Amino acid sequence: MLVTPLGAETVSTSVSAFLNARGAAPPLAQDAPRILIDQPVRAVEYQLGRLTNDELTLVERKDDDVRYRPVYVALLTRKGVAAPFRDEALAALEKIDKASRSRVLLDALIKVPPDDQVTAEKLLGLLLTQPAETLRKERASFTGAIEVDATPPLVLRGAYAALILGDGKPDLAWQAAQKHEGHLPELMLGARYIPDPNVRAQLFAPVSALLGATQDAAAKTAALEALGWIRPDPATFDLLAREVKLDAAPAPRAAAIASLQRIPDSAWPPAALEPLARAIVSIVKAMPAEGRTEPDALDAIQFGEKLAAKLSDDPKRAVRRDLRALGVQVVRIQTLPEKLSFDVKWFAVEAGKPVQIVLFNPDAMPHNLIVSKPGSLEAVGTAGGSMPMPTDPDAKAFVPDLPAVLFSTKLVKEGDTERLGFTAPSEPGEYPFVCTFPGHWVRMYGVMLVVEKLDAWEASPTVPVDPLTKLPFTSK
Repeated sequence: MLVTPLGAETVSTSVSAFLNARGAAPPLAQDAPRILIDQPVRAVEYQLGRLTNDELTLVERKDDDVRYRPVYVALLTRKGVAAPFRDEALAALEKIDKASRSRVLLDALIKVPPDDQVTAEKLLGLLLTQPAETLRKERASFTGAIEVDATPPLVLRGAYAALILGDGKPDLAWQAAQKHEGHLPELMLGARYIPDPNVRAQLFAPVSALLGATQDAAAKTAALEALGWIRPDPATFDLLAREVKLDAAPAPRAAAIASLQRIPDSAWPPAALEPLARAIVSIVKAMPAEGRTEPDALDAIQFGEKLAAKLSDDPKRAVRRDLRALGVQVVRIQTLPEKLSFDVKWFAVEAGKPVQIVLFNPDAMPHNLIVSKPGSLEAVGTAGGSMPMPTDPDAKAFVPDLPAVLFSTKLVKEGDTERLGFTAPSEPGEYPFVCTFPGHWVRMYGVMLVVEKLDAWEASPTVPVDPLTKLPFTSK
């Protein structure tokens, strides 16, 4: 049997497989890649590793033949594979391995790269949404994973979270983690995956106690990271704010700021906001100028802006003025899964000032973001959407070579973040931003409103016009 040559990718993308699996599009006329299945496992894995996600979903497989196990493992653990294929693979591996769902998922987590947060969340979600009774029956699998030397972090997080859910409380899992060096941070980092908020909240007492007692940087950082997931309430806000205001090391401080942003602003204690906002200004001011465009600095700046928005007029203006004098304006934009939409419809920036857009894509479909000249939305969207997928992996896909295109990201895959830094145009106006992946532009767009002076605009704000409806936006 010969292996089909694997040259440049076809125009087909992971979107096609995603849509096909949902019955939303007819199958593509694409031959299934042929794999030398009777080779050693490493050789089969190598062949599968060279396939795109679309090609992987087309590979022949049989759930009653152990030779096809590597195919199912790849489908289960590959980033960007659509849910129906992942579910199929999970059921097949339970059958082939004659193992429980929990055992299969723990084994699968070993294969997930540490930086692949998207796939980790999906597998941990499958593991931890099982009934508590099921998890209790699988206790031996979880304790066994904990006792193995050099267990990967994702497996530890899943195992400890499963023990906590099965017990309905964290006591025994916490005691077990204390017996193993480096396990408490993984237990705490696994708290975010526990779906029951009441069970998560029971971790507040041991985590906050550890935070006050430990001098270990990894444990402190993990505790601060976990608190925003465990109990997002005013008391947690105060605890995290105290840590930010202390002369903390960069990693714990960044974890505390990230955790604070998980607490809904409705739970922010009003009296704590101005002191924390001024502490953020001081933190950013103390950073070297060249470091203020690093992710942690930008996160701090953006959080300071959020805090300022909740203050009364004079403190608000003072904090915003100080932050803008120190760094760039940060705008976070996120895609909405399966909705072909951005979560931000419009935002305002100051003419001629530095801006950084942080685009996060949790959607299974890839997306990009282009900022273009006023009045150019349709032309840019149509031109970008009619382009073929480039063969050069470093090329910016679906970005047309038009004078109207000002700034653009590359195509951002599921779970990835792209930062787009630029200087805002000097001419005030309504500049559209848009995703130009084929078929997306008619729904995935918004407006960057460039104003002469942000302070003056904020005193008397105006709302931009939707480029397609020609009516003012009803919300941001």
